[in-house]
Amino acid sequence: MIRTSLIPIFLLIACGSFAQSGRIPASIETDTSGAAHPWNHLKVNNSPENFQFAIVTDRTGGHRPGVFEDAIRKLNLMQPEFVVSVGDLIEGYSRDEDKLNREWDEFSGFIDKLEMPFFYLPGNHDYTNEVMAEIWEKRFGASYYHFVYQDVLFLCLNSEEAMKGSNLGGIEKPQYQYIKEALAQHPDVRWTLVFMHQPLWLFDNSKYWNDVELLLHERKHTVFVGHHHHYVKYERNNSNYFMLATTGGISKLRGPNFGEFDHMVWVTMTDNGPVIANLLLQGVWDENVVTEELTDLIGADRIQIEPIFTKNEFEEGEFKVKITNDANYPMWTVIRFGESKHLRPEIVQFQKSIPPNSVEILDIPVSLIRKTKLKSIEPIPLYAWYVYKYEDERDIQLDQKLILAPVEKNILKEAEKEIRVDGDLGDWNGMPYRGGFESVVTMGKKEYQGDYDSHYDFNISYDNNNLYFCMAVWDDKIELDRKNSIWEQDAVLINLDPRDVLVSANDRTDNKGVNKYFHLYFAPSMSKNKEPQIDQKELLPEGTRLVTRKTVEGFNVELSIPMEYIHTLGGEEWETVRLNVAYFDRDNKAMRSVIWWKPNWSSKENLTGSGMFFKTSTD
Repeated sequence: MIRTSLIPIFLLIACGSFAQSGRIPASIETDTSGAAHPWNHLKVNNSPENFQFAIVTDRTGGHRPGVFEDAIRKLNLMQPEFVVSVGDLIEGYSRDEDKLNREWDEFSGFIDKLEMPFFYLPGNHDYTNEVMAEIWEKRFGASYYHFVYQDVLFLCLNSEEAMKGSNLGGIEKPQYQYIKEALAQHPDVRWTLVFMHQPLWLFDNSKYWNDVELLLHERKHTVFVGHHHHYVKYERNNSNYFMLATTGGISKLRGPNFGEFDHMVWVTMTDNGPVIANLLLQGVWDENVVTEELTDLIGADRIQIEPIFTKNEFEEGEFKVKITNDANYPMWTVIRFGESKHLRPEIVQFQKSIPPNSVEILDIPVSLIRKTKLKSIEPIPLYAWYVYKYEDERDIQLDQKLILAPVEKNILKEAEKEIRVDGDLGDWNGMPYRGGFESVVTMGKKEYQGDYDSHYDFNISYDNNNLYFCMAVWDDKIELDRKNSIWEQDAVLINLDPRDVLVSANDRTDNKGVNKYFHLYFAPSMSKNKEPQIDQKELLPEGTRLVTRKTVEGFNVELSIPMEYIHTLGGEEWETVRLNVAYFDRDNKAMRSVIWWKPNWSSKENLTGSGMFFKTSTD
C-alpha cells in the first residue's frame, strides 16, 4: 500500500499582482518530498482573483484515438490555470511491465503538450494489481494526496487502492486517516473539492467512504468522479456530486439527453462555490445537462414482452406487450412490427399517448405463415419509439428494438442424486445442451473453425441447497496466461437470472452498468493447485463454488450457487431461471471468437425470453 505522509514541506508559487488585487499572492501548498510526484509541474497558470481550472475524465476503457489529444489542444486554447484528472488514463489491466510503460510513455507524450500543470489520479485501468501500483509509485509517487490553492482544499483520492477493479472501489483505513488529518489541518478553507475515479456512493461496500462523507458533511464541498462514462449530477450530503462522462473513453455518444459526450469540465471557483460549465468538444452545456431524474427517465424499462414458450412445434400463439410510463410526463408511443418469413402478427402497428404514471397492455396474436421447425423460425423485429416533452422544452426521443419469436421451453430437472462440485461430471445425467457452430458466434467469426475448433456441452439442475451448472469444453488449443488480463485468454461467461419470467425475459443491465442477475466471468485453471481466475470475485454470492478440471479434450466446469441467493432474486416460490453461456476462444493470439449458446442479452440480437428453464414441478 502506498502511503502519503503529511510532512510540512511546501512549494510556494507566487501568482498574479498583489498591487492590483490587494490579496496575498495565490499558491499551491503540497508535499514535495520524494523523487516522483503525481503531477507534471507546478508552474501555475493563475490569476489573483477568482480562478479557473479544468477537469478531464475517462480517456480509456476502450479509448477512441485522437479524442484526448483533441482535448489537450482545446485546453491550451482555453488556458485554465491547471488541469485535474479523475483517472482511467491508460488501458492498463496488465502485469506486463513493458506494455504498461509503453502506455504511460504515450500518455506522458500527450501531457508534455499541455501548457499548464496536470494532476494525475488513478482509475481502475491505471491501478489494479501490484505491478501497476509499483509503476505508479515510480512515476508519480503518491496515489492519493492533497493541495491548497487560493484557500481551496483539493483532495485527490485513490478509489482503487484495494486493487479489486470496476465497481469494487473503496477507501481503505490508511487513506481515511490521511483524509482525516488533511481536513483537520485545513478546517477553515473556503471550499473543499474532492476528486476520485469511482462513484463510491453508489456501492454497498466502499469501506470508509461513508466515514469520509461524515467528515465532509459540515463543510462546503463538491465531489467529482468518472468511471461510468455518462454524466449525472447528484445532490447529496448537502452538496453537489458530479459523475462525469468521457474524454475519449468508450461511449455510445448519444448526446446530452443521455449524458454521453466527450467533454472537459470548466470550473470557476468563487466565494459562493464552484460554477460548472461542461465544455463539450462540440459545444457548451451547463451543469444540469443530465440530472439524476433524467437518468432515471431514460434508463426506465418502457416495454416488456411476455414471450411465447413451446416445447416442440409452433402454429399460433400470443405475445403480451406491456407498455409502462413511469414518468410525470406524457409519452407518445409508436410500436411497429417488421417482417419475418415465418411469423404474421394480427396487429402491425400501434400508436398512442400514454398518460403519466400509467400502463397499457396489448395482446398480439401471431401465427405461422409456413410450417417449419421451431429452431428455424425467423424472428420478427418489434420497433418502438417514445417521445417525452421534457420540463425545459427539450424533446426526449428514445427508440428501442426487440427481437421476438416463439422460444423453446427448457425443463429444469431436480437432481436425482447428490452432486459433488469437484470437476468430475459423472454425477450428471448427460449434457443435452450445446454451444458451438450451430449456435451464435460473435467477434472473431473468421477465426472460428467450427466445432473442431471449440464447442461446449452443458446441463443445469437443482436441489434444496443449490442450483448447479456443469460444462464440458472441447478446445483444440487452450490459451491461458495469468500474467495477462483475463480478457486476453480463453474464458467462460455464465449469466443466470431466476427472477419473474416477465422481468428476466426482458432484462438488461441497469443505467449504472450493473448486472441485476448472477454474472460469472472466469478463465479456467488447468492445475489442481490453482483456482480459476475470476473477474470481480468479490461480487459472487457467499457460498458460491466453482471448480474447473483439465481433460484430454479441454476442461470441465462445475458450479453451485446457494439456493438462499436464488430466493433473494426470484423468491422462495421461484419457477423459472433464464440462462446464457459463452465461451471465449483465443487461438495464436488472434481475435477471440465468442461462442454463445443464445444471443447475448445485452446485444441488439437478444431474443426475448431465450434460454428460459422451467422447474419440473411447474411443467
